[in-house]
Amino acid sequence: MVNKKVVRYVLSALIVAALIALVWYRREDLRPLWEDPSWDLALIAALIMVGHFLNSAEFWVVYRSIGVKVTFWENWMVFCSGLLGNLLPAQVGTIYKFQYMKSVHDLSYARNGSTYGANLIISLGSSSIVGVLGVIAYAVSGGDFAWIMLATFIGIGVLCVAFLAIPLPTTNEPTGRLHRAVSNFARGWNDIRSNPKTSITVTLIDVAKYAITAWRFQLAFALLGVDESLWFFLVISPAAAIAGIIAFTPGGIGIREFFITAAAIGMGSSFDTGLLAATTDRGIMLVSAVVLGSLGYAYTVPRLRKATTQPTPTEVRENGT
Repeated sequence: MVNKKVVRYVLSALIVAALIALVWYRREDLRPLWEDPSWDLALIAALIMVGHFLNSAEFWVVYRSIGVKVTFWENWMVFCSGLLGNLLPAQVGTIYKFQYMKSVHDLSYARNGSTYGANLIISLGSSSIVGVLGVIAYAVSGGDFAWIMLATFIGIGVLCVAFLAIPLPTTNEPTGRLHRAVSNFARGWNDIRSNPKTSITVTLIDVAKYAITAWRFQLAFALLGVDESLWFFLVISPAAAIAGIIAFTPGGIGIREFFITAAAIGMGSSFDTGLLAATTDRGIMLVSAVVLGSLGYAYTVPRLRKATTQPTPTEVRENGT
């Protein structure tokens, strides 16, 4: 039987090679970007950082809703660390964030996992709202009505509502590590889904993030000669977010680009232009991940090292000391 990790790494390498080949093939179209760079590139970089900041804010809201006393700045630094770590295989950044929250804030892996699960469902719901709005507004403003994109976003929205309506069973005194982990996950999930204020707040942050991302894509596509309204890119930005959720390659490289391209095609753009614009945006994202991630690790590693030399409150209770 073929090892799944080997298949994943080989596929990731092939995707990256395809993107490099595309950039090389269209290098004349990209030449003005580095020979005579405009302020649009700097603005795209700034918007990427704003988008990451809003994304981290979502997790801070969810953490605070379940009683985790993490500061806003600390959460931002942990998030930035994950950005850089997730460029490596095996979701190293996410593992690091889970370890940090457990060691520094005594947040179990199961409860942390439930916050991620709930946040992802809310983010998918936000994607549905923004996508439907973008399709309709683009058609009203004179563009083509993308029925396939509309049906896709409506379907995603229905699934999210169904997920959020389902309570998970919990046990007051679970026995065994696996049973305890499942129970903790369910408890965290139920805490979040029973708190509509948290869901609404995260949704509003998400909508703002998608608007920022849409503006960013508008700039990236304009650099390649594609001038469309912001409504057009409000359909593409949720597609990029969904790709980030389900991607299996390091940093979502390749998967995200193809999702953006598919959404662009669904809205009437060409394949190679959509993919090239997404790849340009990715290049700036990689630079920002290195800068922000380095700052994040510089802040969080000393705190994690200090925390791991001291017993957590859970360990103290279990040891009876």
